[in-house]
Amino acid sequence: MTGGRPVTGRRPGAAPAVLDAAALPGPVPVADHAPRSTWLGRCDPSVLLAVVVVVPVVLVRVVDPRPLAALWTLAVLGAATAARVPARRLALAQLPFVWFGASVLAVNAVTRDGTVVAVWAGLEVTDVGVSTGAGLAVRTLLTGVLAVAFWHVTEPERLLGSLHQVARLPVRASCALLAAYRLLDDLPQEWATIRRGQAARDPRRVVGGRVRPGSDPASLARAAFALLATSVRRADRVAATLESRGLGALPRSHRTVWHRAAVGPRDAVLVGVVGAAVVVVLAASAPA
Repeated sequence: MTGGRPVTGRRPGAAPAVLDAAALPGPVPVADHAPRSTWLGRCDPSVLLAVVVVVPVVLVRVVDPRPLAALWTLAVLGAATAARVPARRLALAQLPFVWFGASVLAVNAVTRDGTVVAVWAGLEVTDVGVSTGAGLAVRTLLTGVLAVAFWHVTEPERLLGSLHQVARLPVRASCALLAAYRLLDDLPQEWATIRRGQAARDPRRVVGGRVRPGSDPASLARAAFALLATSVRRADRVAATLESRGLGALPRSHRTVWHRAAVGPRDAVLVGVVGAAVVVVLAASAPA
């Protein structure tokens, strides 16, 4: 109330503004986890994480695009069958890696020595540069497929338990990773809520009786700052809650768990198949 009159954010006699939900960014879940009925979903999360991290590291010196392309094809088939990643999600998740791979290909094509195969915008494109850039681009796509498959089948609770029990990660570190995972999962919803709040409080966003969020840099910057501040406060509250409940006060041998994590035959099969495929790629790319 201001001077006995309610503050409504609209002109007297004007029709009430309606919040246009279609024009607002709706909640987009970061991860929609697949059921554990998938083959990869029943593997231990620590083993899956190790595969996702180790494979790109082992292939870091491989630049031949042909064996890498074959391995990428197998990874796509594995993600579609063993992890049941929907084709649309897999394609959309590859787009950022496609752009990054294209930039790597372009840079290597004009910066490496070799036989000149073309001249583009005054820059010499070499055969070695194209081959090396293509290999690095395909390896980028392979990393993206592995990451998407892991994200699709891994549940945060199982990942926490596996990191603590199988990977022997300290409880403080494993709980910190789970909290960060949860915060990232909630960021799209938080962003949508902040944008809706901005639009509802700004009468200048009333267009034709409907409220639409602004897309100018100032509005986006304010929303980003609000999201950052909200995330920092939530992280501080989570840390205080964990400390008040005695996180890390007991040794590992005295802690109890609801579901015990363990490595089984399925994980051995996964490691064996992936290891054999990587060995074949290394052998195919080795110099004669």
